[in-house]
Amino acid sequence: MKLKIRYIKQRLWGEPVSKLSDAQRGKIFKLAAEKGLDNEMLHAYIFSLVGKSSIKELSKRDAMTIIDALIGKTQNAIHMISNKQQKYIEGLAKNYGWVDENNNLNRKKLSAWLEGKYGCSDITWLTSKKASDAIEGLKAMISREKANQKTADSLPCAT
Repeated sequence: MKLKIRYIKQRLWGEPVSKLSDAQRGKIFKLAAEKGLDNEMLHAYIFSLVGKSSIKELSKRDAMTIIDALIGKTQNAIHMISNKQQKYIEGLAKNYGWVDENNNLNRKKLSAWLEGKYGCSDITWLTSKKASDAIEGLKAMISREKANQKTADSLPCAT
């Protein structure tokens, strides 16, 4: 099966799929240690970036993507939340009312909601798909809130 996948990749991209080098592997572990990522978090991060669960499966191109992301060279790694999505989610959360006394975003409420719905409490770790789902979820919550307000406003008052 792995040979078939490798053959397909070679045919699609016109280049052989080469495994990551020992130097790349070492650099990934060194950067992860500097960032404070343990082994489990590193593997989750790698999976979110390139969709592979094992470091042994990484190609040189995958390793470059991971190293760049760990360095911070690319703000938005492949398949991760974009800055635009992040700002949009934060704006929707503020519109929904998740603000503190100074009208700043209450990140604790947003983090708790993200953790409950998407299993990720830090917005920067969301994949672009989960970020899209979060945007749609927040828009639906705001829409329901507005509908409830209209319904409440249209009810006759009991005096």
